[in-house]
Amino acid sequence: MNFKKLTSSRIYDLLIYLFLTLQVASVFFSIAVSSVSFAITGLLFVFKVLSNRNEIKGLKTTLDLFFLAFVVVEILSAIFSEYRAEAFSHARRVLLISVFYMAIFVLKDAKRIYSTILGLGIVAAIISIIELVVYYFRVDVYWLGVFQISMTAGELKMIILLLLFPLYLDREIAFKKRALVLLLIAPIYLTFLLTFVRSAWLGFSIGLLAIVLLKYRYFLPGWAFLVAVFYFFFPLKYQYAQFSDVTKSETTVARYMMWKTGVRMFAHKPLLGYGDIDLYKIYLRFRPNPAPDERHGHLHNNFIMWLVLFGIVGFAVLSGLFIKMLIDMFVFYKSFASIPMLRDFILAGIGIFFAFHVSGMFEWSFGDAEIMTSFWFVSGIVYSVNKNLKRQNEPQT
Repeated sequence: MNFKKLTSSRIYDLLIYLFLTLQVASVFFSIAVSSVSFAITGLLFVFKVLSNRNEIKGLKTTLDLFFLAFVVVEILSAIFSEYRAEAFSHARRVLLISVFYMAIFVLKDAKRIYSTILGLGIVAAIISIIELVVYYFRVDVYWLGVFQISMTAGELKMIILLLLFPLYLDREIAFKKRALVLLLIAPIYLTFLLTFVRSAWLGFSIGLLAIVLLKYRYFLPGWAFLVAVFYFFFPLKYQYAQFSDVTKSETTVARYMMWKTGVRMFAHKPLLGYGDIDLYKIYLRFRPNPAPDERHGHLHNNFIMWLVLFGIVGFAVLSGLFIKMLIDMFVFYKSFASIPMLRDFILAGIGIFFAFHVSGMFEWSFGDAEIMTSFWFVSGIVYSVNKNLKRQNEPQT
């Protein structure tokens, strides 16, 4: 009987791992597949935890109270919103936080974490090769956005590149493994360039710089080269484009106006904000007849959006969450700095943390399900290393 229970438990664990991996991998090519996988994974995970309450103890982290506080903020801001039904509907974004805990639950050893990262890299590389073929034959396309809009594609490629790069930079990892990682990086980086997403380029540059400065300073010339490629490559978007709206810089001006208007919106309702809603209808009250590039339901800035949607209370909770996360990651890195591969998982998390928040100064990435799925998953990997591999002393190469 005990053997049957053990076998059943392992089957559930394996199913959760497989569907969670599918959920994260499929953000590169299908939000529908990712959503269905998330629903299946979530149901399996809830059943698993409820059937064995001891599992909950193994999932506790230093971020739990912050996550709980954010859920409360979502509920309160929805209750006091003018558009209550819409706010409650959008509040379902909190469910994606479960990806963080599910990653901790299923990624309990270095080999599985490495295999998962490699698998995600393979999927991203294959998708990138397909995108290159499509890009080559579609003469009417000047920036990449085959499976998602270019903004989302750029952010996702930013994350997967930073997830792979530490494994390539670590000279204590076997050469064959590093060579394979480099082969995966090549097509992803090329298509990353073709998205022409400046915010993601900037985020990647800062994230990779953090990784390099923390451990792999020998790569500083390589980092400078990659930044130079961004600088010299970007004008090609305008050189070869034929549409007048692409050759102008209204998007930069529009962002400034959206941020400026967002501050006024926040000042009007500062405590709990307007709720988790599409903001365009509110935006029109403060800026009638906006320019075409301003006509969005968000304000192209994570921090201003937190203020407007959730007020100063929500901003404080989310700021506290991410500050605590960054402190934890540096503490974890100090513990594993001498262990190849394990340190690279944490370095990737630190790099992605900086990249996400830097790029989030120009995009509403916190509101993008594909991006947040990837971000919470990577964060879960980092916390899993500290929680499940603390006693490991031998290098994993």
